[in-house]
Amino acid sequence: MDRNHESFGMIHFDYNDGNYSIDFDNGQITVYDFDNSCFGWYMYDLADLWRSGVGWTSREQDAGKRKKFMDDYFKTALEGYRSETKIEDSMLDKLPLFIKVTLMENIVDEFECMWNNGEEPKCDEWLSYCIKCLEDDIPYMGFFHEIYSVKNPLSMRNEIFSLFVM
Repeated sequence: MDRNHESFGMIHFDYNDGNYSIDFDNGQITVYDFDNSCFGWYMYDLADLWRSGVGWTSREQDAGKRKKFMDDYFKTALEGYRSETKIEDSMLDKLPLFIKVTLMENIVDEFECMWNNGEEPKCDEWLSYCIKCLEDDIPYMGFFHEIYSVKNPLSMRNEIFSLFVM
């Protein structure tokens, strides 16, 4: 992929709803927790924000309503992101790919944490779900797919919200 100024540069690498605050009096957004910052594609930050944003509508039964909410959520997030960083329209088509990249990064991080804590590697339900989405090429973390269910909650480690899967 291109590494031009409109697609690649300094990214947060942990951009999610827990790492910014909004001053509702003036609309100013303050982003913090830059300890994982690095150079990469801007779409990674946007995909990570999308991934963390599913919690806002995770309990919605209707996949169409979840999709509509996420489309609106992403449109708003993109507008804010673009107020500071120009990003090519062509990169937006790569959102599903970058969501997969965030899943891979989270899987690797889980196993790295186990390794660093001296634990035996194990694949719990959440990791199994993530791996299945990758192996079976189920886009958008399965959030709009029949694999997703609001009936059985699984708490995601290091996440603000929960996803609910079968």
